[in-house]
Amino acid sequence: MEVWEIDAREQVRDLVASYNALGDRGRFDDLLALFAPDATMDVGDGRTYVGVDEIRTIFTETRDSVRGGDHAGDATDGTGDEPPGPEYLQHHASTHVITVDGPESATGQAYFTVMTDAGVDHWGRYQDAYRVVDGRWRFASRRVRVDGTTPGGWADRRLSGDGEQTRTTGPERLLAEADIRQLVARYAVATDRRDLDAIVALFVPDVRVGRGSSGEPVVGRDALRENLAGQLAAIGVTILNVGTHQIDLAGPDDATGHVYCKAEVQDGDRWIHQAIRYDDRYRRVDGEWLFVRRIHRLFYGAEVGTNPVGLPPADWPNNHDGWGTIPADDETWQAFRAEHGGTPGGSP
Repeated sequence: MEVWEIDAREQVRDLVASYNALGDRGRFDDLLALFAPDATMDVGDGRTYVGVDEIRTIFTETRDSVRGGDHAGDATDGTGDEPPGPEYLQHHASTHVITVDGPESATGQAYFTVMTDAGVDHWGRYQDAYRVVDGRWRFASRRVRVDGTTPGGWADRRLSGDGEQTRTTGPERLLAEADIRQLVARYAVATDRRDLDAIVALFVPDVRVGRGSSGEPVVGRDALRENLAGQLAAIGVTILNVGTHQIDLAGPDDATGHVYCKAEVQDGDRWIHQAIRYDDRYRRVDGEWLFVRRIHRLFYGAEVGTNPVGLPPADWPNNHDGWGTIPADDETWQAFRAEHGGTPGGSP
């Protein structure tokens, strides 16, 4: 490990520790200085907070439900029926795994436990992206996921105080898993049909596509469409067969998943079989499950024994072998080829 990477890891560890210490003391101006100006934060309430001004509201609303200290707020609803908030909060982070992508970017995950004057209150995970701003490591994004709460505790009351369920019940879990499986299936069908509009609509509006030439984040569905167009124009026919799908619900609106896929891909005059695993993150936005991120990981890719490129027309059902009529019959495929060109495919 080089010296610059050791320094980067130490700065990131200090960044995460400072976040907890400053937040617990109510020093929000100093805490917000730990974020890049265009940083995002997601605390699992169905909203993405963009920029330090919006992120500030997360902490001020938390402050108003804590009764101790100089920044205390009224934790009751005015009727006297609600128990008061805690005297203090103490955030303890542990098991901090850092992946350094380069001298100015990294990602990380850490567990956290929150203590109050009543004991352990809640616990969960931080999922972070970091980058260098003006020579210092800062949060580029932070996702906070609560994995559990002490029944009747401060966080338990806050998460359920508006009547909204924060734990996924049996029927809700089944519905969520069914919707996520349909999301994955739609991705496969839309990809094989080269329906770019349908593909990008399956992702959250602020999907992160990568970084620009100057290191700035490239986000949004338009950027994703352009990226996919370039990738798909370089190959011919694809056939994505989705198989094993593991789904882990982190709450009513967040989930992760691993999807196995057997793919057939026309690569010029070659016909390739691939074994793929997709590592996914999903989020429910306005009642609809969408991709937040999809990472393509390859087990292997190999040429098939009998190459279907160049086969005569099958004229199915008269013949069981030969070249078929899809995807060439799909209007979206025809429109994609007309606009983007690429490897000929879809006809013998």
